[in-house]
Amino acid sequence: MSVDPANKTPKFCLRSIFMNILITVFIIMSYIYISEIFGSISIPYIGINEFSIIFGLLLLIFTFFSIIAGPIQAFIAGFLGELLYQFAFYNNIYLDWCLIVAIYGLIAGLYKYKPLKYHKGMAVYYTFLLLVINSFLVMFLIIVFQLSLYSNPLELETIFINFGFKFFLQTLISTIFLIPILLVIYDKILASKERHLYYLLLTHHPVEASDHTFYFQFGRTKIYFCSRCSGMIIGIVMSIFFTHLTELIINTQFSAEIALFIIIVFPIPGMIDWGTQKLLFRKSTTESRLLTGFIIGVALHFISYTKAYYFLTLIIITIYFGILFLLIFFGQRKIFRELKKELNPLSPEDLDNDQDK
Repeated sequence: MSVDPANKTPKFCLRSIFMNILITVFIIMSYIYISEIFGSISIPYIGINEFSIIFGLLLLIFTFFSIIAGPIQAFIAGFLGELLYQFAFYNNIYLDWCLIVAIYGLIAGLYKYKPLKYHKGMAVYYTFLLLVINSFLVMFLIIVFQLSLYSNPLELETIFINFGFKFFLQTLISTIFLIPILLVIYDKILASKERHLYYLLLTHHPVEASDHTFYFQFGRTKIYFCSRCSGMIIGIVMSIFFTHLTELIINTQFSAEIALFIIIVFPIPGMIDWGTQKLLFRKSTTESRLLTGFIIGVALHFISYTKAYYFLTLIIITIYFGILFLLIFFGQRKIFRELKKELNPLSPEDLDNDQDK
């Protein structure tokens, strides 16, 4: 079902900040996970003084995300993604390569994607031109860093070929021709017409309660999800990533005691937020649903670290589910009372007498 609940979806000032942070973290996560399999952007150049022709899958994906996200997000994600990868897998930290990746993303993101942009042929040409210029600039930046930061016995010609020209050739094969094609496909599929995809399976709420939903936009296509469930999924995914990264960097696992503390404390704000709304004491907001859903998602992930306290964990989960069902019961009862008041305005004493009967 495709509907247009845009007028019913609340606009909140934190959405832009939240989405920018989420996009940046998503690019960092993609950078790390892809680097684990195929290597980071810096791998063909650190400690390797040979010329080779390389197809950079990570470079392709990072360039695409940079254009979609924009220059600031690309710069931050490129720098942190490369830095975190080096912390996890390198013996030394090469800040020059963190800066190279960040600057490459920054320049690529300057011609940021906008819906319907690639329905025009000139946008494809400008993207191609920007990628060529970007490759040349970063190529010379690599050469400058190699000459100025490393006590390198290699000749300038060797540095130019084995580092600078190798990077340009890598971008030529991996991005310069492919990225414009990918952007055209992305724009054609997701931006040709405006669509609001609102499915009850994803939102858990009818259109009338669309203020309980949160949407992700791709081109001119908006896909709506339940706010709290979205927060939970984001919390689970991010906590999986950061615990994995932490274990790689410091080579240790989280203790069961810390995990137990998290699964006890973190669900409490979500219970309060959802429970007070269910009992009609207050109306929750999209921001609070996302935030409390996020920390519940973190708690759900940390259950996997509490094997040493298996039975205690089961008891905690049982208690929380018990509280949840009680809130549902009393919440539905209160809703029924409120509806009965509207349909048959009687005094509270009369309502109590009716229930006793």
